[in-house]
Amino acid sequence: MKLTFLGSSHGVPAADRYCSSLMVEAGGRVYIIDTGAPVVDCLLRNGKHPNDIEAIFYTHAHGDHTSGVLSLLDLVHWYYREASFSLYMTEQRIVDGVTAYLRGLFGGYAEDRMRFSVAPSDFVYEDERIKITYIPTKHVNGGARPSYAMLIEADGKRVLHTGDLSQGLKLEDFPAVALEEETDVVICEMAHFGIPQVRPYMERTKTKQFWFSHVGFKRMEEIEAAKNDFTYPVLIAHDNDVIEL
Repeated sequence: MKLTFLGSSHGVPAADRYCSSLMVEAGGRVYIIDTGAPVVDCLLRNGKHPNDIEAIFYTHAHGDHTSGVLSLLDLVHWYYREASFSLYMTEQRIVDGVTAYLRGLFGGYAEDRMRFSVAPSDFVYEDERIKITYIPTKHVNGGARPSYAMLIEADGKRVLHTGDLSQGLKLEDFPAVALEEETDVVICEMAHFGIPQVRPYMERTKTKQFWFSHVGFKRMEEIEAAKNDFTYPVLIAHDNDVIEL
């Protein structure tokens, strides 16, 4: 399994950081988690192609995690005509909005090649290459609207992607699986809380590497100051950083 950060910024992009998007490679295919970044541009700059995409998954329906899908689907409809993939969104109204946009552009769209579903709270995706298990969190309106962490398993490796969590972690929604089971990598957001709030979870986390992504601009120094306090490496993700497992 290979992970590439296509976008590592928080709610707004920076000069050198797009908004959230993670590319997962397994068995020669590409899986995307969130499309806050301009996905086609990022794929091509990383030696990949829209034809390589097998599926796209969403942690929640905020623009910094979704907006890049519009340009991707536009190009797949009329230009990358061999690309074909499934999209697992979190809410029907987002599916309706995206498909309405495509119909507005083209009068219709390639429904056989861009296949939309709404993932339920107990969703598990599995094919011969990868397994992705959704874990509900409470990021959006305290859980009133869906948001998810994801456990990614491929090639005998396990990665936890927290997605976005509750403000200040006050709703204690850091995924319990990271505390109870071993993982090779944890990818944790760092826009809605600081080290003091996440430290108790980090001290109990059973992982070999802990990466912060979706990092707020004011959090970089805070992470740097604390990264040697733990028994595993603590790293800050930047766009195009790669984790090989």
